Amino acid sequence: MGPIPLKSNHSLAEWMSVFEDSVSLSALSIPGTHNSAAHHLSFPSVRCQRASIKTQLDNGIRFLDLRLSKPYTTFCTSFGNDLQVVHGAFPVALLHPVKLSRVLSIIFEFLSVHPRETIIVSLKNEGPFSWAPNELSAILWDRYIQQAQHKWFLEPRIPQLGEARGKAILFRRFGCPDDKRGTFGFPATSWRYNTTGEDTVNGQLLAVQDFCELPTANAIKEKVLYVETHMIRASQTSSNTLFVNFTTAANFWNPYCWPKDVAKAVRSGIDDALKKTKGRCGILIMDFPDKDNWIIVRNVVARNNILIRNASDA
Repeated sequence: MGPIPLKSNHSLAEWMSVFEDSVSLSALSIPGTHNSAAHHLSFPSVRCQRASIKTQLDNGIRFLDLRLSKPYTTFCTSFGNDLQVVHGAFPVALLHPVKLSRVLSIIFEFLSVHPRETIIVSLKNEGPFSWAPNELSAILWDRYIQQAQHKWFLEPRIPQLGEARGKAILFRRFGCPDDKRGTFGFPATSWRYNTTGEDTVNGQLLAVQDFCELPTANAIKEKVLYVETHMIRASQTSSNTLFVNFTTAANFWNPYCWPKDVAKAVRSGIDDALKKTKGRCGILIMDFPDKDNWIIVRNVVARNNILIRNASDA
């Protein structure tokens, strides 16, 4: 396969712009990041990225993973009604809280400059506080989405690119009641915890690999195998299914299973799977994809060349 028609890192900021509006999101190979806002100074077991969200988007990342908490008590007075971005029970930044409103403003600023792109935004509740049923749904709708619906693609289905350009696609990892607001966002709440991927494929809209808990460092090899296998499944399955492949896993209490070491080990598996397969690889959600000048992002984006060739042959 020849190189993607990109001449610089700046070109990665608009890699989606070359595809026809009729291309389904599920037909694309899409680079993403795990705990995307965890790029600040933090514990090594918490930090998952070096690059800021703006830098990630400028370099081709199109799936962002955000975990949300009610504000930590220390910061409540400065937060007002905002939600805090976290990784598990920990803040993503030690020196200052990261507000959801600020992260969303970065996303929408990027889309205003690059209106032919779209960004999948995964939202999920985490943190040390309890949540009432459907509480996060109500907060997100009332405070963040209702007044900005034109900036979101909120239908519960996989869109074509033309429907989602210039918008954030809500990948909803929280419950949503069928009430006066109605359900909103692509439903992504049902996969089995710690799934290896094999039970989420047949005839479904969504196929997920998210083996995330490593009992010991020996399980990293197992994780690599699950990532490779899910990439192969994506290349061999109907493009109507959205394949989501978390290449990340950790054990907070084992320093040999912290994000940097796992990312280094899994990277070789991704490279091997890219060499073994053709066609789409689905959404690859990664830690530290900026290594070696974002080459792994370029290689994932390059898998979409076939869509350009098919369009030119039509």
